[in-house]
Amino acid sequence: MDIEGTICPMPTPTVDSQPDIDTDALERYTGFLVEHGVHGLFPCGSIGEFSSLTAAQRETVIETVARTTEDASVLAGCGDTSVTAVLDHASAAADAGADAAVVVTPYYLSTTQSGLRRFFEAVADSAPLPVVLYNIPALTGEALSRDLVVDLAGHENVVGIKDTSGDLTYLYDVIERTPADFSVLQGATQLSAASLDAGADGMVAGPANVFPEHLSAMFEAARRDDAEQVQNVMQSVVHPVVSATADVPTAPAIKHLVSLRGYNIGNALAPLPELTDDARARLTACFEQLTSSPL
Repeated sequence: MDIEGTICPMPTPTVDSQPDIDTDALERYTGFLVEHGVHGLFPCGSIGEFSSLTAAQRETVIETVARTTEDASVLAGCGDTSVTAVLDHASAAADAGADAAVVVTPYYLSTTQSGLRRFFEAVADSAPLPVVLYNIPALTGEALSRDLVVDLAGHENVVGIKDTSGDLTYLYDVIERTPADFSVLQGATQLSAASLDAGADGMVAGPANVFPEHLSAMFEAARRDDAEQVQNVMQSVVHPVVSATADVPTAPAIKHLVSLRGYNIGNALAPLPELTDDARARLTACFEQLTSSPL
């Protein structure tokens, strides 16, 4: 399958800081994202607080998102620490209508590239959905090496990678060394312009939760080689939002910014903290500045 474009890593709407999924809010919010042009939706990722949800809640989120859209691909977060658990999540995601399973490197136990190979090959061999690798070593403590990504790209059921290493050289090498039909997605939004210019197939962009129309337009501009428009979005939207959220936990920050866009999707779940008054004020000031004049 071809995975490309602006993909939104969705927060999970909850009720009063409790792990109860607000499916009505999720339907409305999904509709908002799709109506404003995102090419893909990524529920149950890091911003979606997947590690704070039960398996049943994750399935509810994915089913709600998949049911609400026909116009965007649904890349379901299926991360966990065991092969069996990942396959259970992937099976549930397939039943829920997802198009692909995003599988993050397993966390907590330290391992090696050989161990990661065993893990991902076992997942890919049995997963009922195409597998997208997810490299985010700052959170998992484990990184996929370039050589391992290249090898895994040869598996018929491994179709792409979301790279949030923040290492452009790594991304360039993966693009150069993998087949043309292997999708390479940039997960560090501040590097989107350079990555698209180098041949990345898309971006998984947190700011798309708040300004989906602008991040989607940026991808379209990159595809038609409109460098001026790409840089305009980077300067006017991406950099301010990335800077405003840099010093606070991402999920609470995104949820607050989304509420300012008119969609109340609740607060982040424990163990994430609630935003301080100062953090809320700074995020609100950023949003108001960006929306005070046409972007």
